[in-house]
Amino acid sequence: MPGMRYVALLRGINVGGKSLVRMADLKECVEELGYDDVSTFIASGNVLFETAERNAAKLETAIERALEKRFRLPITVVVRSRAEVSRIVKAMPPDWIGNGSLRVNVAFLRRAVDGRKLARELEPREGIDELVATKSALIWATRRDALTRSGMQKLIRGAAYKDMTVRNLNTTLKLQDLLAG
Repeated sequence: MPGMRYVALLRGINVGGKSLVRMADLKECVEELGYDDVSTFIASGNVLFETAERNAAKLETAIERALEKRFRLPITVVVRSRAEVSRIVKAMPPDWIGNGSLRVNVAFLRRAVDGRKLARELEPREGIDELVATKSALIWATRRDALTRSGMQKLIRGAAYKDMTVRNLNTTLKLQDLLAG
């Protein structure tokens, strides 16, 4: 069976000098699980790999256990396939891409969290924030000149925050390219 291409998105590593993990060590850790064509992208914890395994939840568990054992850190991992990342990017309004007046973020959600349900609890501020929700992600754009007035700050204080990992637009688009290539 040919391998599927995935990205493992690690939550909270190499941020603010905490949970420091070298990318070479991370790559080696994932390779030791038997996955193929392993590479990392920037130090925020993005690992691309290929495997015949089709169950992303199993992949998340395996990677989390390996990271805990190797680095002695409880690191939350969200795994998305090439197709899943493409669907998330496709859900983005095209005028957000390349728009310098907006800061666009993507919250990749753990499988237990439904993005559409979570979106109903959030309070984007009219004229400042725009929110698009898919089952597996929240995508939002905030005017750069109004970042401190964003209603999306509620997301960071909410209980679901521990069940997601956030990437900016540029990183998300680059990951999509790397998964395709």
